[in-house]
Amino acid sequence: MTVLTFWRRGRQDRPATVTPARPAPREAVVLSGGGSLGAAQVGALQALFEAGIVPDVVVGCSVGALNAAYVAVDPTVERIGQLEHIWRGMSRDEVFPDGRFTVARRLAGRSDHLYSPIGLLAVIEACVPLADLADTAIPVHVVTTDLKAGEPVWWTSGDPVKVLSASACLPGIFPPVPLAGSLHVDGGVTCPVPTQHALDLGSSRVWVLDVARDFHGWADERMTAMDVLLESFAISRAHLGRPEPVVAPGQRVISLPSLRMGRHDLRDFSKTSALIAAGREAGRAMIAEQRATAPLRAASQAG
Repeated sequence: MTVLTFWRRGRQDRPATVTPARPAPREAVVLSGGGSLGAAQVGALQALFEAGIVPDVVVGCSVGALNAAYVAVDPTVERIGQLEHIWRGMSRDEVFPDGRFTVARRLAGRSDHLYSPIGLLAVIEACVPLADLADTAIPVHVVTTDLKAGEPVWWTSGDPVKVLSASACLPGIFPPVPLAGSLHVDGGVTCPVPTQHALDLGSSRVWVLDVARDFHGWADERMTAMDVLLESFAISRAHLGRPEPVVAPGQRVISLPSLRMGRHDLRDFSKTSALIAAGREAGRAMIAEQRATAPLRAASQAG
């Protein structure tokens, strides 16, 4: 892939408001961050679409924002199949294109990043070929973290390349992205699992595809500085994603079961097939449990 000319640079980037412009959605899908673990979200999405559950809105963080935007362009079974094809062709060299000597040189030169974002930008350009994030078929809400204000910022419009690359900008790994007069990094720094945002939109059912909630710890004492950084971020993300969201009457949150994949490097794309299969299995289990408990809940409310 090659990075296309940034013909959208003349646009004015603007953050989104929480209030939806359309009627409150019935079905919302929330996609967490998690690097290469995002492949499991593809399988879970396949399970949802195969069951006839099509979202009215998608809410994403980091790699989940990329998956969410891709689906929002055309929320169909065929589109999910294309997403699987893209994930199966993904490699570490494509997303993290630099070798150890280049990384070491940037580290010694006090650069604000270790890896070039060119691979990530190329993927986004190819997968979300829109002039504006607002041009998707269904609304997509993307979270980034304002590095100066220390707060999450929500986007439903703006340059897709800038907004999505900012949401997936692992701190220190990729360079911060300039947006709306500030610098933005990974949305997972402040909001790794944006379930509450989907509920605040008024969604009736919120399907949460959190693929990074399990933290298994480092199993090898030979850790590099990069390993320590990424592992620390994983710990922080796991803790931030634990608080229970506030659910209003008539709302329901359904969460993806644990994938139980063991320790996983978020830069490792060698387990994509296994992750997609695990996500599909977990998604089907999630749907089956929801359908089994729904009649019992309705009976309880009627009584």
